[in-house]
Amino acid sequence: MGCDVAGRHTDGDGVDATLRVRERLAPDSTLLNFAVDVQLKATSRAPVLQAGRYSHTLTVPHYDRLRIQEVNPPRLLFVLFLPGDPGRWLTHSEQELITRRCAYWVSLWGAPASGNTGAQTVYIPEVNVLSADTLRTLMTRLSREERIAYAP
Repeated sequence: MGCDVAGRHTDGDGVDATLRVRERLAPDSTLLNFAVDVQLKATSRAPVLQAGRYSHTLTVPHYDRLRIQEVNPPRLLFVLFLPGDPGRWLTHSEQELITRRCAYWVSLWGAPASGNTGAQTVYIPEVNVLSADTLRTLMTRLSREERIAYAP
């Protein structure tokens, strides 16, 4: 996989990066060369786990850009939860690079329209940890042209 950082034109669409795949990820993959647009968020607000989900607030325009169904490539939201103390976000040395806390992913494809004017809370399943393995699994699902619907 490759990753391209978005420019100012795609950033206006709520896209911060584009992930590109150029291989067959599974024997039944129908897409061999495809892209996924990603909006990246980070917060040092302590995540609250409730009913197996974390909540995160987006502006309504960002929420709307991520939930639309008539878009290609598909869009995902990645949220990195950081410690409250910025001095604990990252530790590095010649032997290791450690980022504290965890990132999660969610697809807002097909989420309902917001009745709010300013912000919309989205819910990210605790099981949607963003790791190398889960990213490959996620991209494999998308290579099969599976649409991953939002399940609040």
